[in-house]
Amino acid sequence: MNKKERLLKDIFDYHAGTPPNKVTPFDKFVRKSSNHFYIVLLLASCSNDHPGYHYEEIIEMYPHLYASRTTIHSILNEGVENKFFSKHKNIHDHRKQNYKLSFEQKKEAISWLDNHPIRNYNR
Repeated sequence: MNKKERLLKDIFDYHAGTPPNKVTPFDKFVRKSSNHFYIVLLLASCSNDHPGYHYEEIIEMYPHLYASRTTIHSILNEGVENKFFSKHKNIHDHRKQNYKLSFEQKKEAISWLDNHPIRNYNR
């Protein structure tokens, strides 16, 4: 197995190898679909001083080919209901709501990234 093949196997093991008793509700949410995963990645990319992304920004950034507006809206609502996402009024337009990962989920996302096998690719 060459280095790239080993890395692909490590990534598979990292994603599929979580024991069922260690899977958190947030893990289940993230793994529900690729759309859930990508929306979480986008919201995780917001720094602490970033206001978050409002619905229309997310729609513009996320290709319609992968998810409809309704699907994205449902994912956002589900994330807010489960307290995985926070939702705040946009400071420039009070009709809009900005979304970010909640504090605990941001910590989980950073931990996931810090432990991801791809981080060791060039070592």
